[in-house]
Amino acid sequence: MKDDINNQTHIKLGGIKEKMVEIRYSDQYEIGDLAGQTVSEAREQFKSEFGIPDKASARLNGSKIKLSAELDTVLNDDDKLTFAVSRTRTPLLIGALLLALAVTGGVFTFGFINASTTLGSNPATNDFASVTTNTTIPLTWTPYGFYKGSIAAAANATPIFNVDTITSGYAGDLSVTVTLANGDTLAKCYRMLSLRLIMCDSLNNLIDINEDGLIDGKDYVMLTLDNGSVSMFPSGMTDNMTIRIKSGFYITHIFKAANWATPANYQPLLFAEVAQR
Repeated sequence: MKDDINNQTHIKLGGIKEKMVEIRYSDQYEIGDLAGQTVSEAREQFKSEFGIPDKASARLNGSKIKLSAELDTVLNDDDKLTFAVSRTRTPLLIGALLLALAVTGGVFTFGFINASTTLGSNPATNDFASVTTNTTIPLTWTPYGFYKGSIAAAANATPIFNVDTITSGYAGDLSVTVTLANGDTLAKCYRMLSLRLIMCDSLNNLIDINEDGLIDGKDYVMLTLDNGSVSMFPSGMTDNMTIRIKSGFYITHIFKAANWATPANYQPLLFAEVAQR
């Protein structure tokens, strides 16, 4: 028996099947009177009920519907509308990668071998450079309490260390570092202590130590209580060099400390180190 008002076929008691639209997502589905609605309207109607995510794509009767076309695609009787989320291929790619690594690792392990060899190296008879103390010209001063004094050096500066590479024949660059080794005890006697250090060749000529390519009055370093370690970089000279004190000054504390009775407490102890550069 037909209802001509709605022009649709309904189920009557006689068992006649009405024409409806089937909508499905995952294992959920429903058959409803959706004919005349758009795919977009059907999505919104069942979005909350079925939990349809926004990224789910729509298929109408097996054909994929673009998201931009859902607004214009109208449902008809007996249509089957399905929503589904596309599966990523990442797990498959990871599995393939792991399989490739497993195969490669097996081949590598199977082909691994051990081997050893000895490389030639000749024992050295001397160090590449030597550094020794030079006390040919003593350098002394008398610090009084609450006193400002200068440290007078010899005419060509007072030598304190010799640096030489003649025994090894080393012709490379050097780094020469001088460190104040007893700054902790000196600080109890001096408020300020400063020593100007230079380097000279065997003829007492000044050596370029600041890498500016010039030999001038700028080639010196200041060793102080605040700057207790300085480095010099002699350029082009490696034999019979000397580290020298050009000049200096000091300021003592107001009162003469009791530990002044021990010379080691007010006499600077210097440490020199020569390294390859």
